[in-house]
Amino acid sequence: MEFSLAVWGALAGAAICLGAGVAGAKSVLDAAKNAAQRMVLKRVLSWGGAYAAVLMGLVLLAAFGVLGGWAYKAAVVLWFGPLIPALAWAHRRLDAATSAETAAIA
Repeated sequence: MEFSLAVWGALAGAAICLGAGVAGAKSVLDAAKNAAQRMVLKRVLSWGGAYAAVLMGLVLLAAFGVLGGWAYKAAVVLWFGPLIPALAWAHRRLDAATSAETAAIA
């Protein structure tokens, strides 16, 4: 019973995260100010989505018992470790995309 509950919980969590990610990506792309920002956001979302999918696969393998409990810890470290540098990079790129359009208009 415990194993099936863990599996169903892992699959439900993956489905909820996927749905939230798709809804969030659509909202972010709709909020882009120009085509350059949209291009940067598409790059961030595509690479970030692939990275998140790999980490979710790691968590699912741990939930299925294929990998040990260390996989949960590894997923947390691999998610939150590069998060701040990735957000800083994306922020700089979005600012550059906005300032390039502003400079072209002026």
